[in-house]
Amino acid sequence: MLTRLEGLGSRMLDLLVPRVDASAAEAACMCYQCVQGSSGCAATGYRWYRKQPCGGGTWVFDRCANCSPGAGYCF
Repeated sequence: MLTRLEGLGSRMLDLLVPRVDASAAEAACMCYQCVQGSSGCAATGYRWYRKQPCGGGTWVFDRCANCSPGAGYCF
């Protein structure tokens, strides 16, 4: 009986929640980190966000921002 209920729950979950390829989800995820440099972005005290894919890779400039150096987030 328990096995039958687990199977039913699994099928219901498949119907209600679409499956997402992990590599696609990871590719869409980006991490951002606030840094303070010595040039560029003078209007924000030389602070800016850099970004990289959540799975790793090279950090690249994203945008000038009034942020706290070291602060960051991923989504």
